[in-house]
Amino acid sequence: MFLGVDHGTTAIRFASEKGSIYEFSRSSAADLSYEQILSRIEENLGPERVDLVALSYSMGDGLTRIVRLEDALNRGLISQDGAGLHQGGGTQVFEAIRASGWPAILLPGIHRASSIDPRLRVFSHGMSPEKVGLAYGVFRQGSSSFIVCDASSNTVSFAVLRGEIVAAIDAPIFAPGLLQGPLDVQAIRDVDAGKLTANQAFNWGGILSKMGRKGLDQCSPEERHLAMETLALFAAMEMAALLVLCRDLGHENPQLFLAGSPAREIEPRVSAHLDRRVVPLERSAAAQGCARIAEDVFAGKENILGIAVDERVGPGKEG
Repeated sequence: MFLGVDHGTTAIRFASEKGSIYEFSRSSAADLSYEQILSRIEENLGPERVDLVALSYSMGDGLTRIVRLEDALNRGLISQDGAGLHQGGGTQVFEAIRASGWPAILLPGIHRASSIDPRLRVFSHGMSPEKVGLAYGVFRQGSSSFIVCDASSNTVSFAVLRGEIVAAIDAPIFAPGLLQGPLDVQAIRDVDAGKLTANQAFNWGGILSKMGRKGLDQCSPEERHLAMETLALFAAMEMAALLVLCRDLGHENPQLFLAGSPAREIEPRVSAHLDRRVVPLERSAAAQGCARIAEDVFAGKENILGIAVDERVGPGKEG
């Protein structure tokens, strides 16, 4: 069995190459010891042996290649600080996998040091490692050139052309998600005035926050409709921006995919905005894609969507 771990904004999901296995909310994982987390994972795995785990953790900006877990300094990060929610659940899962004894690899994020279109390196960070898993899952389904927008708590979009990741637009840059979003002029004023930190401004910069709501369950039907219409509009705008890049790189017609919990709900509006069919992906797509990476790396694959696999990783070397 091959296990993939999606370290998402609000949840941590586990899947094999065959499908979803288990999910923790990040807040609940933070309240458990890594021994308790490992026990729950093992209960849901069944009797099959785990041959290799592909783990995503936080921003992954300290890595440019796929490495063994034990070879990753500082859990694959430049700094433990960064934009987003810091709850501790992802760290507990990381420690659970490290303590499990299973062979494991750590995936990099896409950032300024990655092999992407050099024009996109104007931004320090493009996407976190679980999006590499999301991309690989789509690739393994037979698509070699495509754009994915992952729109949920935040919005991240990326482009793959001819089997390589060429661009990514991270959550603090363009489109707001439901909870998190880029800093606008008022947010910058509030940060400068000392009313809140930049990270707080990002965490409160989403569509629902601007409506004074903490979740969709607090919304009236009219508010929910507006929130989803807004999310769909910005998702389509971000995908359209990447279509410009793809045309400039000589590809006129990449396939379009939509990920995130609301994907099926907003897909009709995103498709209408772009006047093209956009395919919604399953909730566990990123974790399953990570599992597919583990499967192919175990089989000896040396390159994943343009990302090199470290020479110490491979058949008979993972442990």
